[in-house]
Amino acid sequence: MKNIMANKSFDKFCYIDENNNMIDITDKCPVKLCKDFKKILKDEITLNESLVNTPIEDIYHYIVEKTYLNPSWIEEVKLKKQTKKKLIIAFNKFFFDKLNENFKRNY
Repeated sequence: MKNIMANKSFDKFCYIDENNNMIDITDKCPVKLCKDFKKILKDEITLNESLVNTPIEDIYHYIVEKTYLNPSWIEEVKLKKQTKKKLIIAFNKFFFDKLNENFKRNY
């Protein structure tokens, strides 16, 4: 799925189809996770499917999954710039995996 867009507060998501129509996919996205990562990554958060296959250490995937399952821990987090870049990659992998999983389940 390409051309995913979110509003600034990460509570509405859509994709642009091949006819340039905006299709609302908010109900298929991990909205709570996106809002939590917005708190952690501030304006550095992006949705970019091309990052999904970028290799990173497993710990970053663990952090994203931990945030998904237990979002309260983010209140304690302070991250370095390099860590943020790797978390963005892990976040995108998790986001697109969940999105694709939800689309397969509904269709």
